[in-house]
Amino acid sequence: MRQVTRSVPGRRVRAPLPVLLALICYFAPAFVPGSISRSLLRQQKLAQLTGSRDVRCRARGGEDDSAIAVGDPVEGLYPDDEQWYPGVVDKVNSDGTYTVKWEDPEGGPESHNLEAASIKKIIIYKDYKVGEAVEGVFPDDGMWYPGEVTKSNEDGSFTVKWEDPDGGPETSDLQPQDMKYPPIPFEKLEVGQKYSGTVRSVLDFGAFVDIGSESDGLLHISRMSRERIDNVYDFVQEGQQVDVWISGKRDDGKYGLTMVEGMTDDGGRRAPADLTPFQDLSPDEFQKGVVARTAPFGAFVTVTLEGGASADGLVHVSQIKDGFVENVDDELSVGDEVQVRVQSVDLDAGRMSLSMRAGFGGGGGGGGFRQPADLSAFEGVSQDEWLTGKVARLAPFGAFVTVTANDVSADGLVHITQIRDGFVESVEDELSEGQEVQVRIESVDTDNGKMSLSMKPAGF
Repeated sequence: MRQVTRSVPGRRVRAPLPVLLALICYFAPAFVPGSISRSLLRQQKLAQLTGSRDVRCRARGGEDDSAIAVGDPVEGLYPDDEQWYPGVVDKVNSDGTYTVKWEDPEGGPESHNLEAASIKKIIIYKDYKVGEAVEGVFPDDGMWYPGEVTKSNEDGSFTVKWEDPDGGPETSDLQPQDMKYPPIPFEKLEVGQKYSGTVRSVLDFGAFVDIGSESDGLLHISRMSRERIDNVYDFVQEGQQVDVWISGKRDDGKYGLTMVEGMTDDGGRRAPADLTPFQDLSPDEFQKGVVARTAPFGAFVTVTLEGGASADGLVHVSQIKDGFVENVDDELSVGDEVQVRVQSVDLDAGRMSLSMRAGFGGGGGGGGFRQPADLSAFEGVSQDEWLTGKVARLAPFGAFVTVTANDVSADGLVHITQIRDGFVESVEDELSEGQEVQVRIESVDTDNGKMSLSMKPAGF
């Protein structure tokens, strides 16, 4: 069978890591990979198994992945380097763990016993229809080729008619795991079109999202919300399912995405909301609002005044209630009617900060929000100096730790990436409130009262 000239990713073809590939493809015209480590090879295998097929599966109502059974393909957290790799469940153990047999051990252990939290089931789409265009693994050479589904068989396989047999078999019976829908051609993408996608990688400036196209699209941090986002890692995580719209297309075959409908690259971005009616409201006066949408860092609430003026504002997770809020969705749902106070209004940017907590003056005019903490005592502390701190509270993106310098105490953030070397799946698995830890000061922002800390040695 002759291989088609168009490159089609397959299960047996090695390719760079999704993160590196996305960056290189977006910013450079060409790339020649060098040597590849065992870890990199396993990561590639995972990308091939769970790549664009995953998006199309979920978008079309794929199977329920809540239960894990023997024989299920999964991603497992490999104990040696704490990275995710593909494998198959070989045994369900009586102690609640799972024996995962690695698909590509590359000289390492063939299997490990993993906790349920260290396993993610890989969904394989099984509902292909006769007449649909697909790509399949040709049995003779293990490569991917285009074809068409001609029959759905009783054993769960599908008969695929190859587009260009070139002297080989005209059809083959394929299992669902050896099939996928072809990627959406770039020319078929339309600005303003909505897609369901999966976040493949997160970087300081945004995220790359797989929508089932020939390449991932860039979701810039400025296009994730109408509100300002200071930390992209608070807003999206790898593997997260998101609804996005095509914001623009480039001549080099790259395209941009947005999570705000109507925000396009050609001037379609919405103008800042007119918040003039809200700027003189007392920060101690409660207003009626309705939750418009939630995010990991808070909730956007539509506030409507008695005069009819209406606008959205952000209730940060720290302003939902007194005490620690672990999950915004446990506290609020879209459509909930709530009482909020207007803490601050930025007319130029069209942003409004809200609070559901009582005013710090007991409702008697003591001010609507706290002033930034005075961190001047920490400015002169060397980044190489270790401080003893205590974990004050946890969040999905990290931990707030109370530290003391020059007889002054203040809270700083240890981001999840700064807790230790290697991948951290859950902050709660590493730290607990009240725990004593050793931290270093990474940066101090005295203007905004923010301090970044690290539990990792300098230079890591």
